[in-house]
Amino acid sequence: MSSTLSFAIHARLFQLLLTSLDFWKMSTHFFNTSLVNHTKFKELQKDLGLFASELVQLSNTRWACQVNSIKALLNNISAVLATLEATNTPIAKGILSKLSKPKTVYMLIMFSQLLGITEGLHRYLQGERLDMGKAVEYKMSVVDTLSKLRTEAATEEIFEKAMDICGSYNIQIPQGARHKQKRLEGFVLESSCGATPNLTSSAEFRYEIFFPCLDRMLQELADRFSGAGQKIMEGIQACNPSSSTFLSEGALKPIVAHYHVMIKPEELVVAKNFMKRKMEKEDICDITTAFHLLDEDMFPTLKVIFRIALTIPVSSCSCERSFSALRHLHMWLRRTMGQERLNDLAILSIEKEYLDNVDPENVIDRFAKLKPRRYNLMLPQ
Repeated sequence: MSSTLSFAIHARLFQLLLTSLDFWKMSTHFFNTSLVNHTKFKELQKDLGLFASELVQLSNTRWACQVNSIKALLNNISAVLATLEATNTPIAKGILSKLSKPKTVYMLIMFSQLLGITEGLHRYLQGERLDMGKAVEYKMSVVDTLSKLRTEAATEEIFEKAMDICGSYNIQIPQGARHKQKRLEGFVLESSCGATPNLTSSAEFRYEIFFPCLDRMLQELADRFSGAGQKIMEGIQACNPSSSTFLSEGALKPIVAHYHVMIKPEELVVAKNFMKRKMEKEDICDITTAFHLLDEDMFPTLKVIFRIALTIPVSSCSCERSFSALRHLHMWLRRTMGQERLNDLAILSIEKEYLDNVDPENVIDRFAKLKPRRYNLMLPQ
């Protein structure tokens, strides 16, 4: 199961963000690569009394990172607009024209709220100490929160926030339908010609932008937590002592059938009574604690199920972190480095949290005492 199961929303509706905010990469390049523009941006931040911060580059793949990019723009929008207006270049004018549209401002507010709701779940799913039982509960909470936004009141609040920003910076809502280009008869077109109708009211923004994106997010959450994966997750949830389906035979059936484990009803009944007596005396809040309480001779089958629930591969985050570490270590300056040294450096980088607890003085002393040397590496006492 992928770590980005609720955020790999690569459907066409979500391309709306990347298409309408396609200027974002150009704008970050405009502000971050030019020392003149960056200095002017920082000066205007200071003059406007804004907290000094940088614009975050827009990520095409990590949807949890999108919210950081959007919030960075919303927090600095006054400085961004002022910098663009003060810069008389074609690129600055193009970015300003794209940013000074009610549709763009509306989507900034909308995605800031939607992705802000899913941000916590995304980070939890990428965590090393992931509990799939809790992940199901968190996912349902996210779905409930998103579903409650499908109301006129919620969309009206987003529209009002967008209009407040538009009013603050004199961004006018276009009136009337946009003039459409003539049809290109006799040609096959694979993309639009840029002739899209203007959105002029809260209802149009709601039905044309907000509801389609919200429905797509809910559909993706439902699809990626469905099928065999959903059943297995329900089985893992049945191993969680804090779950209402703890040690339920019906809830354990999917994971038992998937991994071809034969569970005895008598063993399950005894385990229920045993765990009930234990929970009266001590707090058993997670699967790991329950696993250690089960004796392998007394509950052999149930022990196997709990071991599967604890060791089932949830995500590829750890492997991806390893690849990221190698990318930073095996640079072009280190092309002649051998495999053994690369492995050692990779372990030091990946397990940095354990490395921080090691005293360098002890490592140096141990290295100095490994073998007799021509020069004494130890200082005289």
